[in-house]
Amino acid sequence: MTWALAVILLWPSMLWASLQLDVGRLQLAGLSAQGTVLFLDGQAGWLRIATLEVAGRQWRGVRLDCPRLRLNDGRVDCRDASIAGVPELADARLELAFSTTTRTANVTVRFAGGGRVVVALGPGEAIKADLAQLPLALAARLLPDLARWQALGTVSGRVRLAGARLDAELHLAGGGFADAAGTHAAEALVGQLQLGATRRDGAWRWQAELAWTAGGVFWDPVFVPPGVSLQANGVLDTRQLSVDALRLQAPGVDAVTGRAVIDRAGPRLMEADMSVHRADLAVMVPQFALPMLAPAQAERWQVAGWADATVQWRDGRLQAAELTLDQAGFAYLGQRFRVGPLSGRLPWHRADARAGRLAVDGLHWQKLDFQPFALEVAVDQGVVSIRPARLPVLDGAIIIDTLTLARTDTDWRGEGSFFMEPVSMRALTRALDLPEMAGTLSASMPGLVVTPQRIGLDGALILAVFDGYVQATGLEVVEPFGLLPRLRANVVAEHLDLAQLTETFSFGAVSGFIDLSLADLQMAAWRPLRFEATVRSTPGDYPRRISQRAVEHITALGGASASAAIQRSFLQFFNDFGYREIGLACRLVRGVCHMQGLEGGGAQSAPFTIVRGGGIPALNVIGYNRRVDWEELIARIKAAVASDAAPVIK
Repeated sequence: MTWALAVILLWPSMLWASLQLDVGRLQLAGLSAQGTVLFLDGQAGWLRIATLEVAGRQWRGVRLDCPRLRLNDGRVDCRDASIAGVPELADARLELAFSTTTRTANVTVRFAGGGRVVVALGPGEAIKADLAQLPLALAARLLPDLARWQALGTVSGRVRLAGARLDAELHLAGGGFADAAGTHAAEALVGQLQLGATRRDGAWRWQAELAWTAGGVFWDPVFVPPGVSLQANGVLDTRQLSVDALRLQAPGVDAVTGRAVIDRAGPRLMEADMSVHRADLAVMVPQFALPMLAPAQAERWQVAGWADATVQWRDGRLQAAELTLDQAGFAYLGQRFRVGPLSGRLPWHRADARAGRLAVDGLHWQKLDFQPFALEVAVDQGVVSIRPARLPVLDGAIIIDTLTLARTDTDWRGEGSFFMEPVSMRALTRALDLPEMAGTLSASMPGLVVTPQRIGLDGALILAVFDGYVQATGLEVVEPFGLLPRLRANVVAEHLDLAQLTETFSFGAVSGFIDLSLADLQMAAWRPLRFEATVRSTPGDYPRRISQRAVEHITALGGASASAAIQRSFLQFFNDFGYREIGLACRLVRGVCHMQGLEGGGAQSAPFTIVRGGGIPALNVIGYNRRVDWEELIARIKAAVASDAAPVIK
C-alpha cells in the first residue's frame, strides 16, 4: 500500500487524467479503514471505504468526495470535501492534508450549524484535536441516548492522545438540557473540565477537575445553583469505574469527600463512603430538603445551624448513615413556632438499631417557652422512635409517651401519644395572649398522626378545664401547613363552671354549670363553615344566679329583638336574678346561624326561651330572631361586651 501511494503522490498530475487504486487497508493513529478504493480524476477524486472504524465506532459504506484535490511532493490536500455513510457528518465540510514523508495528517471539520474540529494525526498513536465552539447538540448524533435531553451550548478546548496518555481541557458555554416533561432542565451553564489519564495493563488511571461557574439546574423539585467544583481520581477498566478519592465544594457546604465503585454493566453504584463536612443548614435545607419534604410550605420555614453527615453504601444499597447537628434551629411561620438551638447525633444502620441523642436548649410556641430538655432516640432502619420524655413548661410539663417518625413510599408520617401534667391556666393564658383564666389545665392526646397533608387523632383529645372536661373526637386538620387549613371535629363538654367561664371572658357573673355539644364542626382557615352547637344547663342541684350584665350580653345572642319578660324599671332594684335553666342552640349553614332555645325547633317567627327564670326574683330571656348572620352575631357579642350596653327589655 505504501509504494502505491508513493507512486501516485510523486507522479506529476499533468501526466494522468484518471486513476483508480485499490488500497486495501489503511491504518493511522486511532483510525482503521478496510476495503479502501481511491479514484483520482484530474483535480478531483473520491475515496470509498467498506468499513471505517474510529475510536471504537464503526461505519460501513463510507464515501469521501473531494472536488478540490492537489497532489504535490508526497502531500495530499483535499478541500471542501463531503462525506456520505457517516450520519454524524452529513452536514459537515472537510479539509484533509496528508504527508507520506512525515506520515502525519490534519483533518478540519466545519459544521453547518457552526463549530469546528481540527484533528492532527501524528506518527505512532499521537492524536490532537482542537474544538472551537462545537455545538453540544452534535453529541446526540454520537450518543443516541443523549438526544432526548435536547442538549444545548457549545464546547471548546483540546484533546491529546499520545500513546498511553490522554489529556483533555474542555470549556462549556451556554449549556443546557431538558427532558420531555420539563421536570429536569438546565440553562446558561458555564463550566470547565480538565482530564488526564494513563493506560496501563488494560485500565485507565485518571484524574479530573470540574468547575461549574454559571447557570442553574432544575431537577424536580430541587434547584441547584452554580459555584460547584470537583476534584477526583480513580481507575476505569472494562468492568467498573473506581473513584478512589473525591472532593466536592459547593455553596453551603465546606466539602463533600468520599470514594465509590460503580459497576459499568448497570450502571450501578456498588460501594461508596461519603462524608459531608460543615453543611450550612440555612442554605442546604431550603434548597434540597424542603422542596422534597414540604414543597408547599418551603417559604414558611427558617433554618439555621450546621450539620455533618456520613453515608456508607455496600453491595448496591445503603448500609449506614449518621447525621450530627450543631446549634441547629428551625422556625415556622414568622417565629410562631421555633425549635433550637439543638445539638446531637442521629445514627442509622441497616442491620441493627442505633441509639442517638438530641439536646434541645429551646422550644417556643407563640410566647410559650419550654425549659431545656433532652430526647433519647432509637433509629431502626426507616423508623425514628423517641423514648418517653418530659418537656418542662410553665409549672407543669408535656409528657411524650410514644412518638415515631417514619419515611413512607411517598412522604413522611409521625405517630404518638402525649399527655400534659396540670398547668396553671392563669400562666398559660398569659403566655398565649388569651383572656386570663383561673384553674388548671391537664390534657390527654392518644393516637396522634401527623403527615404533611394531615394532622389527626385516632383517639379522643381530653382537656380538664373549668372544673369540667372537654372531649374532641374525629379531630383532624387537613393541609395544616398550607394556605387554607381545614379542621373537622366533634366536641363535647360537661360540667363547665359558669362562674370561671364568665369571669374569664368579662361576660358578667353567672353561677352554675353547663354542658356543651359541638357536632360536625368544619372550619377553613380557622373560620367556621358549619356546625351544630347546643348549650344546656348541667342537670343537678346547685346555686343558679345570673347578673344584670350577663343578661345584657345574653340578649345579643337572640338577635336584635331579644327581650326579657320583665319591666325595665324593675331591673334597677336587683344585681342578679335566679334562673332554672339556660339553653341555646345554633346550626350554622352558609354563614347563617339558625337559632333555637329551650323548647327546641319552631316556626321561623316563633319566639324561643334562652333563660328560664326561677327563684326570687326570676327573669326569662326570650329571643325572637331565629335566623342570625354569623358575622353579625360575633360582632354584636363583641360590641356588647366592649360597651356594656343595656338589654332590650319588654
